[in-house]
Amino acid sequence: MQVGIRGADCVVLGVEKKSVLKLQDPRTVRKIAQLDDHVCMAFAGLTADARVLINKARIECQSHRLTVEDPVSVEYITRYIAGVQQANAIGRSSKTVREFLEKNYKESMSDDDSIKLAVRALLEIVQTGAKNIEIAVMGPSRRLKTLDASEVDAVVAVIEQENAAEAAAKAGGSSSALAK
Repeated sequence: MQVGIRGADCVVLGVEKKSVLKLQDPRTVRKIAQLDDHVCMAFAGLTADARVLINKARIECQSHRLTVEDPVSVEYITRYIAGVQQANAIGRSSKTVREFLEKNYKESMSDDDSIKLAVRALLEIVQTGAKNIEIAVMGPSRRLKTLDASEVDAVVAVIEQENAAEAAAKAGGSSSALAK
């Protein structure tokens, strides 16, 4: 499952990572790849299939830069990728996450709110919590930054605190309504 959130000054990509095998280094399993200085993509499914598409897209970015002398636009590389491999919202429980985002997305969210929304959306379907979530943030003034596990854990902790406070408020509000 993958999710993309556009904030006021950033784009947040979030993906669900599958559990790594015992002999596999968890740092080598990445579901978010940078195509150019200002373009990155997330994928769901088999890494081998995505690697082929990522390599083709990177070559197209370089070729475009050499021939046009400008970096690719996001629209251009999106059309190129869609021409190579038809793109669509994919992943397990994509409908659930899409409905969650339609309900909770707000225009011009801050970077932190965008990251929280991406993590909340993934937590809707990821049973194992933060350890299988990968988050990357990119903005106009900064390069792609992948959050490490401790940063994702911190966001999940904040979300859990907010959920507990909300549940306590609901419980307090419903018991006072019953008392009246």
